[in-house]
Amino acid sequence: MEGLALVLLYLAIPSLVFSAIKQLLSWRKGVGSKARFPGPQQFPIVGRVHDLPRFSLWLKFKEWADEHGPIYYTKALNQPFIVISDEKIAEELLVKRGHIYSGRPQIRSLIRHKEGPAYSALMDRHDIWKTQRKWAHAAMAEAYKHHFYGHVEKEAARYLGLLLLDPARFLDYTREFCGRVMSRLAWDDATQGRTNGDSADTTLHCMSVSGPLTNTLTPLWYLPKAVNPWYNYEIERERNQRAWWLNNFRLAKERMRKGDLPGDTWAYRYFEQLRKEGNEGLDQEEEQEVFASCMIGFLNLVGVVTISGPLKFFLMAMALHPEWQKKAQEEIDRVCGDRMPTMKDFAELPTVRACLKETVRWRSGVPLGVPHQAERDDEYRGVTIKKGTIVLACEWSLNRVPSKYPDGETFRPERWLEPGWPTYQEPLTRYPNFREGQSMHTFGWGRRTCLGQNIVDDETFVFAASTLWAFNLGPKICPRTGKVVPIDTQATNSHVILEPDPYQISIKVRGEERGKSVLEGYHKVMGELRV
Repeated sequence: MEGLALVLLYLAIPSLVFSAIKQLLSWRKGVGSKARFPGPQQFPIVGRVHDLPRFSLWLKFKEWADEHGPIYYTKALNQPFIVISDEKIAEELLVKRGHIYSGRPQIRSLIRHKEGPAYSALMDRHDIWKTQRKWAHAAMAEAYKHHFYGHVEKEAARYLGLLLLDPARFLDYTREFCGRVMSRLAWDDATQGRTNGDSADTTLHCMSVSGPLTNTLTPLWYLPKAVNPWYNYEIERERNQRAWWLNNFRLAKERMRKGDLPGDTWAYRYFEQLRKEGNEGLDQEEEQEVFASCMIGFLNLVGVVTISGPLKFFLMAMALHPEWQKKAQEEIDRVCGDRMPTMKDFAELPTVRACLKETVRWRSGVPLGVPHQAERDDEYRGVTIKKGTIVLACEWSLNRVPSKYPDGETFRPERWLEPGWPTYQEPLTRYPNFREGQSMHTFGWGRRTCLGQNIVDDETFVFAASTLWAFNLGPKICPRTGKVVPIDTQATNSHVILEPDPYQISIKVRGEERGKSVLEGYHKVMGELRV
């Protein structure tokens, strides 16, 4: 099979000839040190592209890390990779040398993402990126001071009501919950939540190795437009997404002019800054509107994809580990009694937080890590790293280093709660969390660290505590066979940021009185929420 793949690669893509010429010229020049990182055998021209799977690529990278060590080299066609599975090495390169390794590689099937203004997390470091990142950081920090204005709790109450009425749709409701929170913060329009989730999922597809074939066989991208379905699809997708963002932005602007836009939205924050600069009428050129609508739109979108996956994995983990579900519920009942948990209970519910932290370690939402790119030549441990090399700190491998995560394949929340474990931290009223402390690498490295730790902390905590307060989760029993419906915990969409493939669990309310409390909470917030 490997031989057949190699033959197809050598014969089926004419543009490989160009890569071959470049490779021969580089050999002739003999540039760079002779020292090399270890790694799998590289084949001429194609490197190892023939056995890099489009799905669950992180498993292959972990396999190679076990064989070749914590830093190794591989190549796919003309693209070199450095793959890291050691925190200290990742810190040395991606943090201490962040001025070299903070570029973003070209995702072939995502048009113009490096230039902007649509996807700040995927841009190169330039003025557009700096402006948007600075604004997003300040907007997120201000919202966190107010714990996102209670929107998380209100949407959680709505979510519990929907789950009570139609538990079979729990996966749809979970993503919509995340989309509604972010759309409310962005524009005061939670009705956009479902569209937000779908838009996020489609965008992730286009930027993932598991997505369009052109992300792995990049020469196909340059086919003529008339016979290029990948290019034509992306043009249409990006046009629709930008139009949706711009429309929401303009609707919010009209509400601002009428005095009808709430001050706790990111759109209000932006328009208020315009007025402070003397633009009372909020008049802008279309280019300025596009810039701002993309800035707010992407901040809105990324808050869906980074949270819905971990929440779906959390529900899975609780159904598969009833002993930890019971421990968390006993803690919740002791602290909260008959009322739904809120962020005020954060310090008193360490078991809930430990289950969340362990979920993200056990089934990382970003198992490959987000790729960095060397912006110039560098040397590390005597080895030349060429400009353009993609550097990946592979989360799946980092989360399974035995010295830090003993029994790494097993879901063990006690590693965050009991002294003696390498990840334990005190006080438990503060740790574990997603804002600080151990194992924060899931949010990225150095100058490209994700800005969303605070909203992840709030949203995942309220969701998890509320769901366990209201419901018992367990395996689904097939009504025909009477047997447990199996769950493949590694079956995912294989996007850059993961969600699990659809699975089934049993969701039952924890008694009649708890069900009444859920419905009361649902009806209370429905009067305040735009459905």
